[in-house]
Amino acid sequence: MHHRWHWLPISLVAAGVLAAWTAAAVNYAALGWWQLLVYVGGLIALAGSLLFRRELSTAELEVEKLRHELQDEDSRLEEERKAFAKLQQEVEKQFDEQGRKLDKREEELASRLVAYHEWMEFPQPIDLNKTDVLPSPPTATQPAGLAPLFPDMSREQILELTRKDRLMMDLLKDETQILYDNITSNKYVVGGQFSPSILRDDAYELVGKVARIYQPDIEQPLLETNMPLVIRAASRACLHFLVLIDDLPLNVKDYSFNSLYSYVRSAVNAYRMYKSTEPYWPYVNAAWYLGRFAMGANPLTMGAWWFLGSLSTRGAQAVATRVINRQALALLSDVVRVIGYEVASVYGGDFRHRDANWIYAAELTEMLHQFPLSRDGLSHALKEVGALQLRSEYDRIFLYRCIAAHISARPQNFRALACLSAAECRAVASRLEKFLHTFIHGKTNDRVAKWKSGVEARLGVKLLVKVQPTSHSVQVQQEDAVRSLAGFLVGSKEREPHDLAGFLTKSKILSELPTADRTALLSKLEANPPYFFEHPDLDPESDLVAKYLGDLAALQVRVAPRDAHLDELISDVAEYLRHDPKNVQRLLEKEYATHLTERISPESPTRKAPLEVTRAILDLLEPGELARFLYTGITLEWPAGANGTSQRGDLWLLGAGQRLILFGLEDDQPLLVWRGEGKIELNQEKGILSSTAYLRGGLWLQELSGIFPVIRITGPMVKSIGNYFGPLQAFVEERRFRPELVTDTPA
Repeated sequence: MHHRWHWLPISLVAAGVLAAWTAAAVNYAALGWWQLLVYVGGLIALAGSLLFRRELSTAELEVEKLRHELQDEDSRLEEERKAFAKLQQEVEKQFDEQGRKLDKREEELASRLVAYHEWMEFPQPIDLNKTDVLPSPPTATQPAGLAPLFPDMSREQILELTRKDRLMMDLLKDETQILYDNITSNKYVVGGQFSPSILRDDAYELVGKVARIYQPDIEQPLLETNMPLVIRAASRACLHFLVLIDDLPLNVKDYSFNSLYSYVRSAVNAYRMYKSTEPYWPYVNAAWYLGRFAMGANPLTMGAWWFLGSLSTRGAQAVATRVINRQALALLSDVVRVIGYEVASVYGGDFRHRDANWIYAAELTEMLHQFPLSRDGLSHALKEVGALQLRSEYDRIFLYRCIAAHISARPQNFRALACLSAAECRAVASRLEKFLHTFIHGKTNDRVAKWKSGVEARLGVKLLVKVQPTSHSVQVQQEDAVRSLAGFLVGSKEREPHDLAGFLTKSKILSELPTADRTALLSKLEANPPYFFEHPDLDPESDLVAKYLGDLAALQVRVAPRDAHLDELISDVAEYLRHDPKNVQRLLEKEYATHLTERISPESPTRKAPLEVTRAILDLLEPGELARFLYTGITLEWPAGANGTSQRGDLWLLGAGQRLILFGLEDDQPLLVWRGEGKIELNQEKGILSSTAYLRGGLWLQELSGIFPVIRITGPMVKSIGNYFGPLQAFVEERRFRPELVTDTPA
């Protein structure tokens, strides 16, 4: 049987009974035994409330059954909806994952496309925000991961291209002579004005001649290539022309085309007079190079004019004309050469890298990559690359980037044996040997053997290389390291030269020098201090590197100021010396912790702090001052109703001498919040598991709108209140009994 209960009347009856029983219980003294009737009547009323029900009819039972079925159906639909939502989330997650994979693939393809389109000279673009940056460098003319140059060419095919290169060079010499003749005959002047269209037609004819050397069957050169190749070649040519024009004397680069043509024509006419002054040519050479040395590569030098004054009048005039216009003649030759080179690059494959100068430069970057990089080696390598006659200025830019980043130009990709003659390979090897012996340090047996075997395999020439003791002896390296430490103190720490001896005498590297040499070095540094910090020239495999980095870390920690960027500077030095920067970071952290322990009283409740806080504490302490105590776990409690702002980050309470300082950190720098000046009051409360102290008064250093909080210091769990707050209590008591320390500074 099924019944339906009437819960509303039942609830009312129960409430009435409960009210009657409550009244009877409250007035039990006045009612006496009559209260028993109240309780019995309440029970009867409750029993009667059970009759508030009725039996359901057949129709109502059907409706009730349908209602339950609908509820079950709703529950089932809700479960199916949740399952469908979960499935939809999983599908969306899979789509998102596939989308990310596609985006990553698209980004990789875009990067590869960028590497193709950036003239094929620069390394593959690298994003440092990513964690999967490739450690190995790309090749000089292709992105990382591509096959070497000339992948499908046999040695005979490459030799044939090299033969055509020589024919092209001979053609350029002839075309230069023809250009001289055309300028002398005034071919490019129509009606007294320079006509660039005639010069353009001659340039186009030169393009056709060069193209036919590499592709004899070609009729229309521009129709046999494509737009990207032409634009890239034009871009490289424009860059090369800019470099050439910048080398011109005076302000020739600012001339109009008409004036520039007149200037070049005068130079060509002077060249025609050269044969009459040929006996004087040795004097011109001497004057030219001595003048460049004396006046910074200015062709109009006093040295040149001095030599000219010692010659006869006729010879002096001819030689003067030759000196003044020499670069103008070089400009004409370079213009022809640049056009020919770029056309050869379009129609003759990788023409720019079938050159002994390029092979030598690539091998030079490989040498610098294999051995430790020093200032001397870096400086002379840049000079060497700057002096090479490369076939493209883009190649020079790429080599500069390789040297600066200490990566290789991948000389194994250029097949020097097929491109160069035996004499050229020997010349490259000889120059590499000279550079290795003169400017490279850290020449251990393993490094030299590895580099030597690679060069010999690529050039097919046996190198005459012997491992000799480095020109930088141990003492020389020690003195260079001490000089670097002095530069750190003067340049980065802004210390005076007369303070160097006091700081450097504690360094490990200086203590290893003989006493006489040590004294002489300190005197020399004080008389001629290094005003800029420079990396020392140390052998990375020497134990001097660890000692030097230890001394550098000690100076950073123990000499103010202790800026965070100087920590990064020390990590950069470690990378330069092939030392793990993480080890240096751990060394700095250990040095900071040790120095803080030395500068804080053993009675201090807290003697350790994070690195940034430790740096701030050491900067807040006066030189030679010992911190009395340090507290953490500090919060600010505001009065009721005050809308005070909470301090960002942790707060620290430092006591040093007669100073009491509350500070936080902002941008890794100490931010003073409060000073214990004037009258201060300390109250302590001891809890069950921990204790708390409250500081009132003092001077607030932040804008607080006249409402001042209370400084709350929470002690650790299960810690004696006397032991933990003892140093702070002693500080406050000391101020209480010494009125001269208290000034009436309002809070």
